[in-house]
Amino acid sequence: MLSHFLQRHGIATTSISLIREQSEAVHPPRALWVPFPLGRPLGVADHPEFQTDVLRNALRLLETATEPTIVDYPHEAPDGGGDGVWACAIELPTPEMSKMEASLRAEIDLLMPRYLEARRRRGRSTFGMSGATLEQVDQLVSFALAVAEGSGFNQIPAAAQGPDWIHPMPMLVRFVIEDLRAFYQEAVTSDVDSGPPSQHDMHTWIFNETAVGALIKQIAQLISDNDDPRLLFVRGLLIPEGFWTAGPTFGGPPPGEDPRQFLIRSRRYLQGIET
Repeated sequence: MLSHFLQRHGIATTSISLIREQSEAVHPPRALWVPFPLGRPLGVADHPEFQTDVLRNALRLLETATEPTIVDYPHEAPDGGGDGVWACAIELPTPEMSKMEASLRAEIDLLMPRYLEARRRRGRSTFGMSGATLEQVDQLVSFALAVAEGSGFNQIPAAAQGPDWIHPMPMLVRFVIEDLRAFYQEAVTSDVDSGPPSQHDMHTWIFNETAVGALIKQIAQLISDNDDPRLLFVRGLLIPEGFWTAGPTFGGPPPGEDPRQFLIRSRRYLQGIET
């Protein structure tokens, strides 16, 4: 870890942690754990006072922490969605677990024109992290459905052959879901006449009102039922904290196992280096 290297050479370091379990495993010299979603270490955009407070709390550890320390940031991020409660303007079909594929593909069809307009207007998209192109969205959906229906986490489903997948299994599951969520999020924020939803509103919509949210939770349940605790890292990357009713989304090491060794072992497994 870079912070340990810098510390050994006389340079004090502090950091911001989004995943407490990972920080506990590597024992950083100083870390401020923040209860924010992945990718938002300072909270939400356009709140400079709040972001400054996060940075000040992290830097204050340079003065107060004399040994490896993880301190909890005491505040939740402010709502970045503006006044009122955001609701998706598109009426999607109610998802039914027995008709998962039909519901999911119907949602994709309804959202596609809005996604294309959003991509045209912005000139960019975060879709494609799995390696699939937009023209291969059918294979992307087939991949996610196969995993949700029990194809396993070690081999790419036969129904999803075609895309040039750029990640190994089982980490590829995370990036397939990232692409589906990016598609949904960019599509429903394409309306220039309405303000963007807060991250909490967006997550509430996805996980409570869409077929893709039901599918993600079904995959997360299969991970929970799996005997391999290393897969719990994938579950933590699929579902934001607070949207998994069974408790924290990330898991920890089995009883008696060194957290650092468990983290190393899990990373090698997720990267396809070892089974």
